[in-house]
Amino acid sequence: MANKFAEAWRHCVPGMETCTRPRPARWLLGALGVTFAGAGTAYLLLVGDRLRAGDPGGMFGGGGMAALGGALLGGMVGLLGGDRRGDRDRLRPSTFALDYASGGSPRLGERHPGELAFRFAPNYYFRDGGGRLRLFGHVGGLAGRETDVDPRPQNSTPVPGQEGTHPVVLSANQLSFGAGADLAVALPYPILRRSAHLGAAELRWRPEVQVRRHSYDDRVIERTMLLPLTVGIRWYLSPRQRFTAYVGPRLDFTSQATGEAPLDRGAPNIGSLYGEFWYDIDVPLLVKPNAVARLNGMLTLGYVHSRFDGNGINIVRAYGFLGPAYGGWHMRIRPRESPVAVQLGLGAWVGSGVTAVFSAGAVLPDLGGRRR
Repeated sequence: MANKFAEAWRHCVPGMETCTRPRPARWLLGALGVTFAGAGTAYLLLVGDRLRAGDPGGMFGGGGMAALGGALLGGMVGLLGGDRRGDRDRLRPSTFALDYASGGSPRLGERHPGELAFRFAPNYYFRDGGGRLRLFGHVGGLAGRETDVDPRPQNSTPVPGQEGTHPVVLSANQLSFGAGADLAVALPYPILRRSAHLGAAELRWRPEVQVRRHSYDDRVIERTMLLPLTVGIRWYLSPRQRFTAYVGPRLDFTSQATGEAPLDRGAPNIGSLYGEFWYDIDVPLLVKPNAVARLNGMLTLGYVHSRFDGNGINIVRAYGFLGPAYGGWHMRIRPRESPVAVQLGLGAWVGSGVTAVFSAGAVLPDLGGRRR
């Protein structure tokens, strides 16, 4: 019995030159997740909201839960055979894509349209195979004008100039823009003799800027989030599973203008720490060489520690501490011998509500050298 337990603990991925042991790696990630989630929760309970912007308790709690949830899901997939060698055509962000996020349900004559966004993310791989540079960004906004009403007047007839019986108190359009660069450099593997069993890793630097411009009847308000020093690490727990974390300081700018006046840009404010945590699991569906097309899927769990778009998880009185969580399924379809693939996605953001996200894009050949 002891030998069988030891062999299960030392499980290696067949076909890999260096023996990667996903089970110990996931146990370690799960233990780290419990530690950070517990520390973040205790920090919030002891300190509360007495600190100013930059309070790390919520980020530790949400990131720890994302790590623990990913380790548990990865373990279940691993038991079903998900620790074998991965496919070379695994999913990455589409080179060009169009996303649609569902809006809220209309109530009392309100309108909450969804959001459309055009995204791009071309890759350039270094010729030595040790890293890559990705330029990414998006342009989009609300697919229509959003309106909120005052529910208090109990009118029985429609308000003049409106369809509903409640007066409109807020009407706005929104433009969304973002751009950044993601530099990934592979660490030598293995760094230490013992680390050879826990999977390879990458260091990352991802500067980014996000802009939201809200246009009201007689006023324009623009919010900007600047992330100049966001750093991260990607840990390959197995050839098909990886955990990615990004953390960095955040600067917020708020500008406004009335009528035809130019925007009055204010001074930067130090916002709360920004963080992203993702667990990705590759699911090869059809990878036979003689097949008409190559099909690969990917399960994704994530948590973003930011309420820049007003979305976040609120638990009883813990309001404003946690950002939204994401769960989704993505699939790549590549016709045989085709350099271009189609990539589809379906997911949901869980925060103040549930927002469904649909994505369709094209994957073009990467630039530069070979992948590692």
